[in-house]
Amino acid sequence: MKKIIFFFFIILNVETLSKEITNKTKIQVGNEIITEHDIVIEKNWLLLIYSEKKINIPASIISDIAQKNLIDRKIKKLETDNLKVNAEKNEVDNELFNFFKTQNLSEDKVYNFIKSFQIHENHIRETVELEIKWRNLIRSIYSGRINVNVTEIDQQIQRNNIPLTERDNIIAAEKNKILNSFLYSHLEISKKKYLIKVL
Repeated sequence: MKKIIFFFFIILNVETLSKEITNKTKIQVGNEIITEHDIVIEKNWLLLIYSEKKINIPASIISDIAQKNLIDRKIKKLETDNLKVNAEKNEVDNELFNFFKTQNLSEDKVYNFIKSFQIHENHIRETVELEIKWRNLIRSIYSGRINVNVTEIDQQIQRNNIPLTERDNIIAAEKNKILNSFLYSHLEISKKKYLIKVL
């Protein structure tokens, strides 16, 4: 019940503020812009996700996270567009399904969110698609460096009596750790290529 009240509070809050919120540019990233409206949508999306996870975060921190997320996305968009990186439809479908499942978001909640904030239906899909494109870009750049020491993993399995059926999962998890470090480090490198201006 608390979740429902909280969600409707967000919606009512946005409806009240919508008259005051404009499409005024707040941040410029290269030739891409982030508007006041973009920031409000991202903040409330984060509020929805955090409320589902029962995580209480101060509004000022959510605002900072929202702006950082949007800046990061603009960088990823500029980089993936520039290099014409693609994402397969079925990969996007699977990732979207897994995202909603792990975040415990029902279709109704997502639909209500989209309707309340008057955003186009593909907004969340495009966000997920961008993350896949970014991952694909990083894989293509660093594929030769995403290696794990299989001998060491085999020794660890033997030492800790881990079933051999888990071997592939452990190797995949180790590769993901390496990939994640490149996802972050390459984003920080890419940020230096673009002028980020808070207006």
